[in-house]
Amino acid sequence: MNPRLAAIETKRALLLERAARERADAAQTLQSWAQPLAFVDRCVDAVHFVISRPPLVAGAALVFALLRPRRALRWAQRAWSIWRGYRWLTKKIAA
Repeated sequence: MNPRLAAIETKRALLLERAARERADAAQTLQSWAQPLAFVDRCVDAVHFVISRPPLVAGAALVFALLRPRRALRWAQRAWSIWRGYRWLTKKIAA
């Protein structure tokens, strides 16, 4: 066999072995992220569920306001302050 082809074959074998090791390392690293990412996925699904059902959110807010009016007012004030801060920040970033 041509020495140049033999060198290419040897290099190819080493590269294939290295690629297999890197794939195994990546799989092991990603395995540790599986549980946190699954939790994030469930949270995103919950947000999508709530966003897609505005009457449910309004009903829950109404029940909360009827059962705990002072607490509901405090939460509304906090939400309004957060909303104003968000709007201010987005205007500053856009400018």
